[in-house]
Amino acid sequence: MGQFLKPWKELTIADNFIFCKVMQNERLCRGVLETLLGIKVSRIDYLQTENPIENFYDSRGIRLDVYVKDSGRIFNIEIQTGNYDDLILRARYYLSSSDVATTKRRTKFKDIRETYILFICKDDPFGEGIPKYTKLTKFLETDGITYDDKSHNVFYNCSAWEKEEDPEIREVLKFIYGLKPDSGIALEMDEAASLAKQKSDLEDEYMYFSDILEDEKEEARAEGH
Repeated sequence: MGQFLKPWKELTIADNFIFCKVMQNERLCRGVLETLLGIKVSRIDYLQTENPIENFYDSRGIRLDVYVKDSGRIFNIEIQTGNYDDLILRARYYLSSSDVATTKRRTKFKDIRETYILFICKDDPFGEGIPKYTKLTKFLETDGITYDDKSHNVFYNCSAWEKEEDPEIREVLKFIYGLKPDSGIALEMDEAASLAKQKSDLEDEYMYFSDILEDEKEEARAEGH
């Protein structure tokens, strides 16, 4: 079911709207990045959640779920509950669009920011039944040279949460899959999501966009589309 189509009461952390609101908590967002990427992250700055990027007037724009940076890196976190067919190509396009949007005219190539594209998928995007898929770029002819273009693509499969060995990651995957977490950052995410669901202003915001979508559908039906 698409965004803004579900009833407010049925929304969970796996829905973009709630996920983006929870990730507006800087400490939680940093904790999710550190947990799922296995790195230390300094204080992060928001490049906006649900951030639109239009690089050229005639190019395809993108809307990112959570788009943040620290002192030297860019992070894009995407929550995905279906439509996994073009995920690898979407990751490629998100990366290239981010590069263009965050690189100034006189930036040297060596100064292009390290970028992480992180997809958190509720189900298995590639069908191998493992909890994590990490892109590895290398030369076909030799392992003697490190191929490092400062880009990282990581895809998590929440449905395989029981196979994840790291207990912190396992709890996050378990929670996003739809089960109650027991500890760690996942428990904090659960509390934040519950608080978000109790805020009437967020419900009003969600219903506003839901009404707009319904109006657009009515107009399309009236026009015969």
